[in-house]
Amino acid sequence: MANAVGGVLHGATITLDAPVPPLDGQRVRVVVEAETEEHELSPEENAGLLREWAKRGPQGPLADDDDFPEGP
Repeated sequence: MANAVGGVLHGATITLDAPVPPLDGQRVRVVVEAETEEHELSPEENAGLLREWAKRGPQGPLADDDDFPEGP
């Protein structure tokens, strides 16, 4: 049985676009290929990705306070 499901790769983690319930808990073989087509996100997909990104919080300061002296 083969299922083709898209997703997004982040390091060693793949977030699937849809669940694959029949395979939950089973050993699987994953083939990773880059999508060659431009994929336009729907407003719902875009909002979901933004919420997921926001959950992780900031990834550190853009600049240290020491880089900007207070003034004379």
